[in-house]
Amino acid sequence: MKNRDEKRFLIVKTSSLGDIIQAFDVLNYLHRRFPQAIIDWVVEERFVSIVAAHPFVNQAIPFDFKKFKERWREKKFWGSLWTALRFMRRMRYDLLFDLQGNCKSGLITCLCRADIKVGFGKKSVREWPNLLVTHQRFEIPRAMNIRQQYVALVQKFFKDPSLIEPEGVRFKIEPTESERLQSLISLPIFQGKKRVMICPGSTWSNKQLPQDTLEALLSKIENALPCSFLLIWGGDEERKICLAIHQRFSHCSVVVERLGLSLWQNLMSEVDLVIAVDSSALHLCATTSTPSFSIFGPTSPDVFKPLGPNHFAYQGACPYNKIFEKQCSLLRSCATGACIRDIPADRLFDQFWLWWRDLTNKPHART
Repeated sequence: MKNRDEKRFLIVKTSSLGDIIQAFDVLNYLHRRFPQAIIDWVVEERFVSIVAAHPFVNQAIPFDFKKFKERWREKKFWGSLWTALRFMRRMRYDLLFDLQGNCKSGLITCLCRADIKVGFGKKSVREWPNLLVTHQRFEIPRAMNIRQQYVALVQKFFKDPSLIEPEGVRFKIEPTESERLQSLISLPIFQGKKRVMICPGSTWSNKQLPQDTLEALLSKIENALPCSFLLIWGGDEERKICLAIHQRFSHCSVVVERLGLSLWQNLMSEVDLVIAVDSSALHLCATTSTPSFSIFGPTSPDVFKPLGPNHFAYQGACPYNKIFEKQCSLLRSCATGACIRDIPADRLFDQFWLWWRDLTNKPHART
């Protein structure tokens, strides 16, 4: 009989970046339960690097649906696709967990070889055809925190009712990245002060705090807490925002040049606090042990904020009395975005300071 630690697991979660990061708690759970297990992960090619950087992933297996849509008429592409399929078919796993629950992941789940294939039940699966390719299915409440949803699916298979405490890991980085990390945290501007990472950007403008409100909040934080800011950006518009904030806080801030996700995650592990909106930055912070203060508007912090007392989220009120479980139906179309744009900086700071004082006064507080 096979030793419990010799199991082979396959996770199918191909996209998107934020969803993949939110599912990383499953790796922590499986590694804690089966320390010697081999865990592979099927993911879209553009996200392979972040999955491969996780210390508990044995192999990130690329499957490029985007390229399939663009190049399916080319004969050469079908040859490369067949090679990828043969690679996936070569391995056999004890357990496969389909954490996506749609048709795309269902195709992969169908093609891969596993003794047992586990997925979401009829009420919680994203697209019903996925039900046809899994052996065991479990219903997961959609109002549950998204990280708990993924872990709960795995726990239900193992009949494990225990509460899982969040834990941080360090992603793998190259030696050159490690050198860059050390040079950043060694800058004189950070010595003797709290390092506070500011991540102002989001894919959707209705998730972003107005720049003047963010600057007013940072000014209040700097007055109350000896700190310096690391301003992080991903795209050109976010970089413009960070440069503008730096002009106001040039004495205590650094605009960090673009970082790879693995290096960014390691830098997060070295700071004392992350301030962000509902974005990939916040989800990445959840993989570390660094506290976060986040601002929500048209999405639910109950579902999307990192777990644990080290993470605090403030949600603005909707003036139109919209009620939603995960995200507002007007997230992309609301003309005002008032739920987040109208939050007073004074209110944000008051909530921040109450939480921060309580957090830092606790015994063994990280900060």
